Amino acid sequence: MNAPIVAIKAFEAANWHLPLRELYSGIGMIASLYLGARMATRAKMPFVFIPGVLAGLCSLTMAAATGSAFWFLTLLGIGAMFEVMTRPAITTILRLNYPVAHRGHATGEVRQWASLAFVASSVTSAWMLHWGAGHARAVGGIAKGTLAPDLQWSADHMAQILMVLAGVLSLASFVCFRRIQVEQDVIEWGRNPNPQLRGGFRGALVALSAGNGRFRRYLLGCFLDGFCQMLYFPLIWAFLSRDLGFGYVGCSLLMHAVPALAAFAATGALGRYLDHTNPWISWAWIRCLWGLDAILLAATPACAVLFPPALVILPVLGRVLRGSVQGGWWIMWWQIGITYFAPAREDTSRYMGVMVFLNGSIRLAASAAGIGLTALSIPPSVLLVAGGIGVMLSGLYSLWQAAWERQQRGPETIAEFEHLWGGESQTPARLD
Repeated sequence: MNAPIVAIKAFEAANWHLPLRELYSGIGMIASLYLGARMATRAKMPFVFIPGVLAGLCSLTMAAATGSAFWFLTLLGIGAMFEVMTRPAITTILRLNYPVAHRGHATGEVRQWASLAFVASSVTSAWMLHWGAGHARAVGGIAKGTLAPDLQWSADHMAQILMVLAGVLSLASFVCFRRIQVEQDVIEWGRNPNPQLRGGFRGALVALSAGNGRFRRYLLGCFLDGFCQMLYFPLIWAFLSRDLGFGYVGCSLLMHAVPALAAFAATGALGRYLDHTNPWISWAWIRCLWGLDAILLAATPACAVLFPPALVILPVLGRVLRGSVQGGWWIMWWQIGITYFAPAREDTSRYMGVMVFLNGSIRLAASAAGIGLTALSIPPSVLLVAGGIGVMLSGLYSLWQAAWERQQRGPETIAEFEHLWGGESQTPARLD
């Protein structure tokens, strides 16, 4: 995840290179619409393991592409493309293996400890990059010959070493995931009580057209949230490095470590809370705090002129706010949020395929918009303000939806929704 700052500082990446990862991952999300339908009545593990191995191999290949920022970030994007293809299968495995009352708790605990590991790895790798850059400059200047050959080689090839390590760890993680025993529940089509949910693309797209207005309204809020986020997210690296003047370690601390530490402190409790809270209300406060982070970042340069410590205080405050809810955002978007709308187990991958497809469409559109706006010399701070306001508006939209559904006596929690469908074993004709 430190690859963008490597591309900026070591390979002189242009601003328009930075959205490449989001662009390629968007392509993978488009493909997930089809994959989500294909895996509905098939074993789910191959749809995680095979793309995951390909993602790890892309990280390994990045070690050979350090001569060009474009190809370096392109391989990063292709790896992200394969990684996002695993999302519908992972969500379905989660629903198959965990009871509804404990899914948020389980994913929250996993995300909490993953955040702590993320802090350690991101800060350590940033320090190694900083060490490598400093010693490489020293060897190339006055102090040439003062380092041992092996240290000089390590300093000159630190990015390649970290890419190889990242690839090996990624491959190992998917080998570990492959050992999970899935409580498979394949349903024969002839016994499916809802014949509308058959077929490939048609089976996936019916989630949008089969009278599920709740799901369409949910997708609208997610589109506004995701588009406004992706409008500025790839440029945060450039904003921290070029506008605020932070180095490898400072950028990594603000981009990864501070939010991850806040996530470690908050996500375990958040997961348990999400199990018993209306998802619309959960989304409202998650999005409002997330958007406030972008606005605080954008305000930092002007505030630092009047009050110099604001150069550190405001970014740290914004990152803490974002980190406190980023675990909840991840749980809701990628893990349990879709189970508030998908009526049966075999429908989970289809609905999640639609969600991932939407995310891909957002990334493609927002990345293209971001590239176009940066090419027109629109400052990153302007995109931060516009995106932050948009994310907060999507939070207010979620709050409005919660009030409207309460008037309509809709299900308050995910558990209540699944009980309406007979605990997923039965499928009624419709849900008003």
